[in-house]
Amino acid sequence: MNRSRHLTQSRPSADAAAARRQVLKHLPLASAISAVLAGAPAAYAQQKADSSGGLEEVVVTAQKKTERMQDVPVAIVAFGTEKLDELGIQNLDDYVKYLPSVNFSRGDGQGGNGQPGASHVYMRGVVSGVNENHSGSQPSVGTYLDEQPVTTIDGTVDIHVYDIARVEVLEGPQGTLYGASSQAGTIRIITNKPDPTKFAAGYDLSVNNVYHGGVGYGAEGFVNMPLSPIAAIRLVAWDEHAAGFIDNVAGTNASAGIVNGIRTYPTWCEANDCSPLSKGSIGAGSISNKAYLKNDYNTADTYGGRAALKLDLLDNRLTITPTVMGQSVTTDGFFGYDPGVGDLQLVHFGPENSQDSWVQSALTVEGKIADFDIVYAGAYMKREIHSIADYADYSFFYDNRFGSGALWIGNTGIQTDNTGQVTGGNPIMPQELVYTKGHFEKWSHELRMTTPQDLPVKGTVGLFIERQLHNIWEQYIMPGYGFSDPLVNNPNGLANLLSIPTLNNSIWLTDEQRVDRDQAAFAQVTWDITKKLSITGGYRYFKYDNSLAGFYGYSSQYQNFAGFGPGMNGCFEGPTLDGNPCSNLDKSTKGNGHVPLGNITYKFTPDKMIYATYSKGFRPGGVNRNGNLGPYQPDFLENYEIGWKTQWLNHHLRWNGSLFWEVWKDFQFSFLGPNSLTIITNGGAARIKGIESDLEWAVGGGLVLSTNFQLIDPKMTSNYCGVTDPTNGTAVTSYDCSFTYIDPVSHLPVFVQGSGPQAPAGTNLPVAPKFKGNAVARYGFSVMNDWDANLQLAFVYQTEVSPALKTADLQVVGMQPAYGMFDLSGGIEKNGMAITLGIANLTDKRAEYSRFVQSASALQPYIIPAQPRTVTLKFGQKF
Repeated sequence: MNRSRHLTQSRPSADAAAARRQVLKHLPLASAISAVLAGAPAAYAQQKADSSGGLEEVVVTAQKKTERMQDVPVAIVAFGTEKLDELGIQNLDDYVKYLPSVNFSRGDGQGGNGQPGASHVYMRGVVSGVNENHSGSQPSVGTYLDEQPVTTIDGTVDIHVYDIARVEVLEGPQGTLYGASSQAGTIRIITNKPDPTKFAAGYDLSVNNVYHGGVGYGAEGFVNMPLSPIAAIRLVAWDEHAAGFIDNVAGTNASAGIVNGIRTYPTWCEANDCSPLSKGSIGAGSISNKAYLKNDYNTADTYGGRAALKLDLLDNRLTITPTVMGQSVTTDGFFGYDPGVGDLQLVHFGPENSQDSWVQSALTVEGKIADFDIVYAGAYMKREIHSIADYADYSFFYDNRFGSGALWIGNTGIQTDNTGQVTGGNPIMPQELVYTKGHFEKWSHELRMTTPQDLPVKGTVGLFIERQLHNIWEQYIMPGYGFSDPLVNNPNGLANLLSIPTLNNSIWLTDEQRVDRDQAAFAQVTWDITKKLSITGGYRYFKYDNSLAGFYGYSSQYQNFAGFGPGMNGCFEGPTLDGNPCSNLDKSTKGNGHVPLGNITYKFTPDKMIYATYSKGFRPGGVNRNGNLGPYQPDFLENYEIGWKTQWLNHHLRWNGSLFWEVWKDFQFSFLGPNSLTIITNGGAARIKGIESDLEWAVGGGLVLSTNFQLIDPKMTSNYCGVTDPTNGTAVTSYDCSFTYIDPVSHLPVFVQGSGPQAPAGTNLPVAPKFKGNAVARYGFSVMNDWDANLQLAFVYQTEVSPALKTADLQVVGMQPAYGMFDLSGGIEKNGMAITLGIANLTDKRAEYSRFVQSASALQPYIIPAQPRTVTLKFGQKF
């Protein structure tokens, strides 16, 4: 397996994957189901029963201390080690599937390939749009690996789930304890720690066949080695190949100018003399995807590992746990399809691949001073992303809408007049590619103290500091006919006079350095007024200092020739970052604020309680790189919630749930301005009301049933007009989007007539469905010579989703329809050895996870689908 970074894709020969697929994709579904029903395999599980046949207790650390989940007055969903294994959860897509409050978008254009690791996660419907630009707002959902945050701007790190103790999902604002980017909630991935008391090891081997696609496989293993009575090391590794199921074909989508794998640019040809550029069978002003035809186009290879050392010192009053974890994901192809071409098919015209690698070094120190618990958690994380993407959609639709093809000229015939103005020049092939590099560094430190838990008044206080550095590189290349490597100069590409001076054939460059700094002090105190009644108060004071500097835009010659901006004509100093021609951006903003929490909890019995909570979450403010716009300010989410945690029938039935009302004021709203540059303003307002329910029932006789769901109503409470007041950058929200401002030169009022809102008040917020839920039935029994066997049927369902907020965008992209998917699984286990068989997406439902277009003017939506029906066979042992 080639794990090196690769930028170009060779012409495929006979496709071995396609041959395998022809054999395996017709695997009879009836045979697979028969194998399951015969007692062979497994893949899901609800909470296992305890010795009395009831449900096991779940222990969490959601409030940064160890507690029974049923004692925590917070809406939580938690998957333990066994449940993760039985669910077959290995990545973000898998666990989001079973989390009703969590949704994600992926592949929102801007040259992305929709690959794993590019997902943006949302919770409880708190999302205004999916234009998650690298220069935009911080995420609204925080992600933690153990005690350390791993939240990043460019998408949630898709951590491979293996040898994981728990995945905890904290729903609603977690601003007091978790701070910035936990505005709507927090996802915590807790690893299994080294154990000095015993040796343990295990491995799992799997192979799967994807209907309509190829064959995947994986290998995982761990070993826990005691080094002494006070020390142990735990080593974990994984290697996985995910089969492709999208085909790049010589297909047709006439509305996108594509016929039999050839895309023609009529406006470009009309503006230029195409006859000298005739390319034989391709035709003048056309491009072909012949060199990139491939079945099972979207493969992904993931490998990584984790090493952790644990030292228990001073009679277990001091524990030191250093950990190093890293992962690399290498992909080929594009992870969506074009429904205008066909099911699971698209027509793309250039190399497409990516590599996403990250390493985190972390240190956790837990100690006791008297009866007080002291915890230090620090981490340093590096993430490198490289990708290249076909951007022919962008150039096609911009040519058709704006006649941009007249400006794409090459070296042949180009000259300058006596004023330096570019003249002449022959047109070039109108294709565009996007080469992206992202270098991300994050370090964080947290120090906190927790009082003894047996006191009537107890609490946690702490300090937090974090710095995130993001070097952003996006190079938009017009390589011309006959290129081999898009990063190497091609004489037939964009003219040297028009290119970014430091690069080849490059029409646009974004080369920026973003730095986000956060500091905070926090406290949360609980007073047990009686054995049944408690109140909790929390407070977090935060400061932020964020900056964005570098270059973005066109070359000076292209600006003069085309009349477009921004670019080098706006530079005020020379190069400040490697590769940029000069600097036209240097902005910063800082501020501070606070968020409170209040809670009252009443326990009727140790197994039944209700609570009421007021909490607040936030995102810090940031910089608008666009023009003279000022910074955007922090936005806040207020949450009013009533919840319950109950267990019944001697712990055989557990029902938890909550009712919530959330108010999102002056939220940060991203939209595309001139040249598709992202603008962020404060001005939107929304409210979200909903109900969550999580029910588990150990019926008896080995049968466990569960269901959980979320029903929400997320609506805009103000108009979105898509325009801002030029004097202060404030979003306009008037009923018809008209507004008046004072001209800074004449000091006279200027009235601007509006054309109505782009999204009127009452519009549903995008991405999150109004209803999402699942139901699972699992039956355990014994077979043969005391083998433990199980069968499980799981069903997930969600209603239709609007992928965009603006009415015009929705008309282009279309709605994501409702879907329901079944998973069937079964397995046998004895003495640590397990054989499992699972059929995911049993009915081969084409569920849509995301819908998007490559640019604001494109009329060619793509769909990121759920993986087609997949049959997986897995063998594992634990020692």
